[in-house]
Amino acid sequence: MLNKTIIEKINYLQSNCFGVWLKTRQEVAIEISDKQSMFCVCGRLATGLHENACKKLQDKITTETVKRLEHLIKQKNESETTSK
Repeated sequence: MLNKTIIEKINYLQSNCFGVWLKTRQEVAIEISDKQSMFCVCGRLATGLHENACKKLQDKITTETVKRLEHLIKQKNESETTSK
């Protein structure tokens, strides 16, 4: 399950950088899917249908996407600090 700070970051990224969010999330999903040999991160057989519905895999994709886009959130925080 995603914690509150991750959800806040997701909301910010989706609101302010939606195109970048979608592109990065898709890239991360492909990379993680390609790294899985036969089994999903949850232990089940990694079929395309399962990967689309697996909560653990989707959470992992979302968390990795937020990590990769962390610099966009830091830029926002820095600009808010300098404008005060």
